[in-house]
Amino acid sequence: MINDEISAIEQQIAELTAKRQALLNSRRHEAIQQVKSLIAQYGLTAVELGFRSKGRAGAEPSKAAPKYANPANPSQTWSGGKGARPKWVKEHLAKGGKLEDLLISKP
Repeated sequence: MINDEISAIEQQIAELTAKRQALLNSRRHEAIQQVKSLIAQYGLTAVELGFRSKGRAGAEPSKAAPKYANPANPSQTWSGGKGARPKWVKEHLAKGGKLEDLLISKP
């Protein structure tokens, strides 16, 4: 008899837990739809909503100022930062030139 009562109570708990979860899922779905509608209506962004910072995250990396220029074609410049050296820099060095010779503003 006690086992039957315990089983019945456990069954009720399981049913109530399932009903609770279904209600939460339904309300959650409604809330998501409402939020999406407001975002579309007002054109809100992730930054405005506080989901992204205004800082570097998601921003395009800024380019470093050019430090070196090709003497034969001054429109070809290089910042001297990360990455491979441009072909014109490699050719200049292969001919015995120095990197300092290519500086845009020499000290």
